[in-house]
Amino acid sequence: MKDLEPVLKMQVVELCNKAVEAQEEERYHASNRDLHKVFALLPEPKAEWKAYTWLIASIADNYFEQDEHQDAFDKFEEVFSIDATSNDNAYLCLRRGQCALELSHEGLAKELLQKAFKLEGKELFEGEHSKYLKLAKQA
Repeated sequence: MKDLEPVLKMQVVELCNKAVEAQEEERYHASNRDLHKVFALLPEPKAEWKAYTWLIASIADNYFEQDEHQDAFDKFEEVFSIDATSNDNAYLCLRRGQCALELSHEGLAKELLQKAFKLEGKELFEGEHSKYLKLAKQA
């Protein structure tokens, strides 16, 4: 993965910080607006930049929080297809699994939620609907 040149990196970091702040305030549309600005700033091929995976995962997370499960699922699929380490990220497995369940992909949902549970335990599921933990614990 490549790093951005300093001036562009400063712009990207500033926009990312605004997006994270908006996300923490549950202003998901505003967060995604800033994240899409970052996406536009990344030179082609975009997937080669360090910021790309985090960017796409953050957009996906915002979609999930807005109950836009298909959009979130599509973005999480992209993250998993370009970054092999995503399979070892409990949070990404949780969110992708949640999206899969909401879209009735129960086999994939169970696999991902069980993996998230195995990686982080039940603490990861705190604050989430109980149906996700229930599926994660199924044998």
